[in-house]
Amino acid sequence: MQVVQDSAEHHFLTLLEKIKQDPTGWVGVHFAFSRKVEHGAMIGNLSALSGLLGELRDDSTKYLLDVSRQAASFESAVIYHFADNDLLLVARPAGEQAQDAFYAVFKELSASTKSGLVDFVSFGRDMLGVQKLADRKLLAQKRMAAYEKLSDSNQISSIGIRRQRRDHAVVLIVEDDRFTATYTTGILAKNYDLVHSRTGEDAILDYISHAPDIVFLDIHLPGLNGLETLHAIRQADPDAHVVMLSVDTAKTNVMTATHHGAAGFLKKPFSKDRILAIVEKSPFIKGAKSIVNRA
Repeated sequence: MQVVQDSAEHHFLTLLEKIKQDPTGWVGVHFAFSRKVEHGAMIGNLSALSGLLGELRDDSTKYLLDVSRQAASFESAVIYHFADNDLLLVARPAGEQAQDAFYAVFKELSASTKSGLVDFVSFGRDMLGVQKLADRKLLAQKRMAAYEKLSDSNQISSIGIRRQRRDHAVVLIVEDDRFTATYTTGILAKNYDLVHSRTGEDAILDYISHAPDIVFLDIHLPGLNGLETLHAIRQADPDAHVVMLSVDTAKTNVMTATHHGAAGFLKKPFSKDRILAIVEKSPFIKGAKSIVNRA
């Protein structure tokens, strides 16, 4: 039996490619401890985030030992300990007796775990679902990296200082739609340094790393949505100047975004003049940092 903790998401993706060639007999047990983690609670108090992340990892590590003991008889089994603290036991029990034994392990582990957190996985019957699980684990790995960065008080406290010391303006565009991202980049690239994120998780990481002067944040994103991302960014930097992007301006979205500190809403599609005017309204830019004025 093998336990994979380092880059578990990528190891699982590689194994899955091999299994896809012949998924017959491959089964798994997914312990979805990440379902207990609520984003708002995670970022509600950044000073306590590091301790919370440690507690989550300690709890899942203890459970990993139990799973390892229960699955010890399956020599070819692999147990994945993902970054989001989920566990996945994967095996290909040979023969009816071994298959029954594996299912018995699943039933026992399921009975000892909170309802709704343990799933039986049949690779042969639900390969599409397993592939989606692999994609979610890759995205969850980024989310945990974002939480780790949010817990770094030194990086967080230096955001404003780094932004102030810089002599050029940086615009962060958070957009998973390629057309909108390309269009926006084409407008702004001449005058500003640009950072492009495709997910909310990437946006949090990029915001802390680059301390942008303004953020254009799409509401509809894979993984963390725009409103959840806005909340995290504003928790890290209450001065963040964030403008939401959306094809609609639903009242509930506007109200939630305003509650979490959004500076405004920009409805897609938008004109060149409109987005340039909004950039110049950022209190961190107002023409002073633009490359065009610096030239």
